[in-house]
Amino acid sequence: MSIQNIDYLGSLLNADELNSLKKAAERHSQQSNMDFKIVSVDDKMVEIETSQGETASGKYATQQVLLKRTAELFKKRLPGLELQITANAVLPSPADVVDVSWIDQKMQEKGLRIKQIAFETGIDRESISDWVTGKKAMGKTVKAMFYFYLSR
Repeated sequence: MSIQNIDYLGSLLNADELNSLKKAAERHSQQSNMDFKIVSVDDKMVEIETSQGETASGKYATQQVLLKRTAELFKKRLPGLELQITANAVLPSPADVVDVSWIDQKMQEKGLRIKQIAFETGIDRESISDWVTGKKAMGKTVKAMFYFYLSR
C-alpha cells in the first residue's frame, strides 16, 4: 500500500479526494518506490512519514527531494493544514562499488590470487574465478563478501 493509514484522512477528505490522493501516491510508488504513512491527524496538522525502498535503477531521491515530493502531493489536497513530514532516505550500500574492475584493482593492490580467496572464504575456485572475470553475475551478497574481504 502506498499510503498507510489513509483512513486517518477520512474526516478531512471525501471519497473522491481520497481516491485521487491514493492514485497520485501509487504513481510515486510505481515510479520511485516511495511509500507514505499518515502518523497522526488533528484539525491543524497532519504528520506524514515518507520512505523510499530499493529501486531497480539504483538511483535514490535525497531526503530533501522526498520532503518536497511529499509536500507537493499532500499540500494541494490539504490546504490550510500544517504538514509535518519526516523523510527516510535510502543510504547506498558500500558494496555497490564492487564490480569486476574494482575486484581486479583490489586484488592487484593486495597481491591476492583467486586460489587464496577461495581458501580463505571456503568458496570453490571456479565460482570465485567466474565472478572475478565477469563470467557470472554477482548478487548483493557476493558483492558484499568481496567488498568486506578486499577492504580489510
